[in-house]
Amino acid sequence: MAEENLQFTPKIVQHLSQLIDHEFGDDVKALEKVEELLQDAVKRRDKLKTDLNVATAEIPTEIRKALTEADSSITRIDEITLEYKQVRRGVTGQLTDVEPMVEGLKEMVSKVRVLERSLDYIKWLMLVEELSSEIQGSLLVTTAPPSLFTSTDVQKSLSANATPSAVSHFSKLSQVYESLQESKCHHLLEFVESTVMFWYRILMEKLAGEFSEITKALGWPFVTVASPMPPSAATVEELKMRLDACFSYLVKLQLPDILAETEDKATKGIELLPGSQPILLPIQLLLDPLLKRFKYHFFGNRQTNAVDKPEWYFTQILNWVRDHSHFLEQTIQPILNKSEISNIVAKVEFTRGLLQLAAKKLKIDIPDIIFDDQLLSHTIDELLLFDKELRSQYGYPDHEPGCLHVLTEKQCFEKWISVEKNFAGQKMDVLLASKTAWISQYKDVTNIDDAKVPECVENFMTLILVITERYKSLPSPTHHLRFLELQLDLIDDFRIRLLQVMKLKSSAPLSGQYCAIVNGIEYILGVLEEWSNQLFFIQLNFFKKEQQSMEKINAALESNMEMDEEAFSKISPSNDTGSEEFYQGSVFDSTVELYSHLKQEMLQTLRRVIIEEIKDRCWDYQHHKWLTLPSHKDFITPSITTSFCDVLQTCKARLHEVQELLSAVVFNILWEAVADSLGQFIFDRVIMNGQFNEGGAKQLSYDVSKGLLPVFTDYTSKPESYFRILKDSCTLLNLNKGSLKLLYAILQDEEQEKARAALVDMKVYKLSVSQAMRVLKLRADI
Repeated sequence: MAEENLQFTPKIVQHLSQLIDHEFGDDVKALEKVEELLQDAVKRRDKLKTDLNVATAEIPTEIRKALTEADSSITRIDEITLEYKQVRRGVTGQLTDVEPMVEGLKEMVSKVRVLERSLDYIKWLMLVEELSSEIQGSLLVTTAPPSLFTSTDVQKSLSANATPSAVSHFSKLSQVYESLQESKCHHLLEFVESTVMFWYRILMEKLAGEFSEITKALGWPFVTVASPMPPSAATVEELKMRLDACFSYLVKLQLPDILAETEDKATKGIELLPGSQPILLPIQLLLDPLLKRFKYHFFGNRQTNAVDKPEWYFTQILNWVRDHSHFLEQTIQPILNKSEISNIVAKVEFTRGLLQLAAKKLKIDIPDIIFDDQLLSHTIDELLLFDKELRSQYGYPDHEPGCLHVLTEKQCFEKWISVEKNFAGQKMDVLLASKTAWISQYKDVTNIDDAKVPECVENFMTLILVITERYKSLPSPTHHLRFLELQLDLIDDFRIRLLQVMKLKSSAPLSGQYCAIVNGIEYILGVLEEWSNQLFFIQLNFFKKEQQSMEKINAALESNMEMDEEAFSKISPSNDTGSEEFYQGSVFDSTVELYSHLKQEMLQTLRRVIIEEIKDRCWDYQHHKWLTLPSHKDFITPSITTSFCDVLQTCKARLHEVQELLSAVVFNILWEAVADSLGQFIFDRVIMNGQFNEGGAKQLSYDVSKGLLPVFTDYTSKPESYFRILKDSCTLLNLNKGSLKLLYAILQDEEQEKARAALVDMKVYKLSVSQAMRVLKLRADI
């Protein structure tokens, strides 16, 4: 009864229907499977009942087990909570009991720390006093007022044997001063500094006098015209031994950098070169007699102190470097190699000391000449030449600082930029106004004038190159970029001037001047491409992009723009430098693009003028009656169509004319463009507007192969490659009647691949399928 009232859902009905269709299908005999299907369903039902009973029996057991574990956990949590409360009450009570003790301990710890700092302070004082006493004891100096230590009597009492110990202890005292540089105990630091300087002056007075005596005996400095009597060999050896010892003492007497810089500035009025350390003390003593001579000749009222003759003191410095190099390399350098400062090169250190004099002299002179463009330009030229000669011929390393930083000070640098810009503008005016401006300098020299570069363009690029060489030695990329900006402005200004001249000559584009402009533009593009691959400009491109990234960040910060981490990373230079795009391109990309556009425009004009003249000559040939021509078999010797000869003559004459005027590279671009336009013109106006019989097709093919192609054989060994559209058309028009109809039938097929394959078999590559069909229709017999 229950089974009769069973209700089946649509999904069950659908499933049963699919099952019956699958098991029985349309075969009535398949109904025998009903009993087998029923038994299988009963087995599956029994298995499901068994699984359900097992699951029903297991689930209560699992639930009881889980409940038991939960009760145990709750009990354990209660126990732990109780323990926590008890421990917390104990700890709170203990903290309350010890709080007074902790406050007392804090106060005691604070006092201990004060005492420790005081003890450290006293230890430093004791160490300084101990070292000072050691120096004093070594020099056999009794306690006396400080003024006594500078007296002649005390200096005479300094024995030679006392010097090593005194210098050694002074070196330790200097190390103490360097160790205290980070200290905030200013009074201690002042005390140590005064102690160091006190003993320095005492030791320095003795050792400097002894050192000067030894070097004078050896003939230093080598500046006298009359050569003194050289000492004997035994005397020289003794002097060198004394020099070795005294030099070593002076090295140990070297003040810390901070004190040495202050002392040099106070006593000699000399500032360090940017990024350099103070000159080694014994080298500075070697420089002292030269310093006096330099000041006498170039800072006083002598005639040698002339602001318009900077080359005088530059030459003097180079002469001193040259004259003293042998002594420095053969006598001083071996002493340095044996010491702890073997990394110092005596000649370089000596040269750097002389450069400090030159930098000081320049800083004094530049304010007096900065408003005189001629004098300033002359001084800059001489300084650049001096720096180049010093490094290339006198072995001064490229990484060592020079005097060029004086030119980069704001007022001087801005004036330099202005002078360069004004001079370049005046030079451009002179170049373009010259009578030979548009004539190549090498026009009369064979085999070297393929570029046909006009004089004004070549001289202008030389001017830009000279500017590069002038600023290339500057120490900072920032200043390089400023000059690069000037160069790009000048190159663009020159482009505008070329454009103006081009427009004036556009009425006669086949003239020599118009073609000379194209040659000049091609030359400029070639030079800029070459410069783009030079390491110097590659580095400038990197610095420029990095600077632009930093400017973006600064602009965002100044505008108080809120940026999340992702937005900041997009404009961060570290994010850009990892990408390939950051290293692509060059600093000349925008300039090259403008020049390339101008070149293309001018070449298009030349092509258009040539093609228009050819078109004018091609009128009769366009209207030639190809359909009425007899077969070539009727001619003893085929000949080119008469109306086409004028076209060929005009084409050849114009190409030869521009070939004489254009550079090889530019002419190759032009004749290829002319060939392409001419081929397309003949295809559109002659072939596609005509009707051909067999004789006409043969004549057209003959005109192309024996007339047109030989015109271009002077420029390429395969002219047919540039007239593929004409060659393909002639191939199709000259097919025999059967092949022509068969190919036309294939091309009418909708299968484009099959049609294209058929054209390739006929060696037709340029024409599309539709164009090929139009060409085939031009044969009258189809």
